[in-house]
Amino acid sequence: MGIWGFSSAVLLVVILFFVYTLFVILKQKRLSEVQKDFINNMTHEFKTPISTIAISSEVLKDPSIVREPDRLLKYASVIEQESNRLKHQVERVLQMAQLDEKKIELQKESIDGHELIQNAIHNYSVALDKHNGDVMIKLEATQFKLNGDKFHLTNVINNLIDNAIKYNSNLPQIAIRTYNKKELLCVEIEDNGIGIAPENYQKIFERFYRIPTGNVHDVKGFGLGLNYVKLIVEAHKGSISVESELGKGTVFKISLPIS
Repeated sequence: MGIWGFSSAVLLVVILFFVYTLFVILKQKRLSEVQKDFINNMTHEFKTPISTIAISSEVLKDPSIVREPDRLLKYASVIEQESNRLKHQVERVLQMAQLDEKKIELQKESIDGHELIQNAIHNYSVALDKHNGDVMIKLEATQFKLNGDKFHLTNVINNLIDNAIKYNSNLPQIAIRTYNKKELLCVEIEDNGIGIAPENYQKIFERFYRIPTGNVHDVKGFGLGLNYVKLIVEAHKGSISVESELGKGTVFKISLPIS
């Protein structure tokens, strides 16, 4: 009986070790696939604006273009837009590096929450015009002063507006509302995009996870935006939640303590 017991214990240890080894191998395989997908997406995100800038620059090198001011302005605007796009992508990679090294240090100051939202909307005015989109603003909060990091909180709003435009098969219709609840500034950003399935509500905040885009093709990204948004909101002692319906749109709700 003692030998059988010992043999069974050894067998159990071997089985557990085998299961653990298999788990580690599968996890490493998944990580490798995620890293490969990230590199491919990052390459695409950088390559596209660089190519567009190069083509526009070649056009501007033609001396005769000075006689066509409208065409000159068009290509100069393209270079400006693509440069801004490239800048946003570089900022996202830097954000990821900071998160990896846990080096996010909030530079807190007094912030006008409504002004921050309006500035973020202005940043995406060109992208909205390009997609014939529109933003409805309903800033009803009476207390909207925050003590936070202006750079990172601006990026939070930027990320959510960017997603509202990007993950959309319709003409983007975005509604941004604010209101107060107890000692909180609540911000809701609603869109009419492709929506998110309930089983993905928690996954969307995981690093490298990208929302399935359905019929919306050529949507590239790093899978970092919402992970970054959640970390920054929580670093400010706030919270974020999502409500969505496939094919109808999504509402992100952020709550931040007022100063």
